[in-house]
Amino acid sequence: MRRIRRYSNRKLYDTTNSHYVTLAQIAAMVRAGDDVQVLEYSSGRDITAATLAQTIFEVEKRSSRSGPGVLRDIIRTGQIPSGRAQS
Repeated sequence: MRRIRRYSNRKLYDTTNSHYVTLAQIAAMVRAGDDVQVLEYSSGRDITAATLAQTIFEVEKRSSRSGPGVLRDIIRTGQIPSGRAQS
């Protein structure tokens, strides 16, 4: 499992490879099949879910592949609508 530290200045540090990473790089790790855990450096709190949600937001903001209707459905149901799941 890759452990990522998030510092108070919002920088993300990959402790496995000893270098700073971006949200896009974390998304690439997940796509490659890596398990990722993100921990807040100061408290040790697990912020993996929030970081992955932020990653999804950033990807959608840049590409707008899904559109607002799909995103509303995800929020309402907590699930990706059937037939629209992406790999």
